[in-house]
Amino acid sequence: MKLTLVIDTDDPDGVLDTLKIAQHFAQRHMRPAREVRYGMIPFVKMLRQFAQDAKAADQIGTDFGSLKFTKQWADKEFARQNPGLVQWINRD
Repeated sequence: MKLTLVIDTDDPDGVLDTLKIAQHFAQRHMRPAREVRYGMIPFVKMLRQFAQDAKAADQIGTDFGSLKFTKQWADKEFARQNPGLVQWINRD
């Protein structure tokens, strides 16, 4: 979606209204970089994959119940789904 706003700097109320419009669209169409949304079926598929990976980790002696394992798995899943976004976020 593209949105073009024209700001009339001679109209103080118009500038505030333009800001309200921009904030409204930002809230509706932009989401924080680390927020991910799933439908039911993709979510269930992701959970199945996590269970398979946790089972494999358990077989090699990794603590699959740890926060570290879960975070690393989530980071890999997020990177797989959003490769460009993750690269942009992690550019420290």
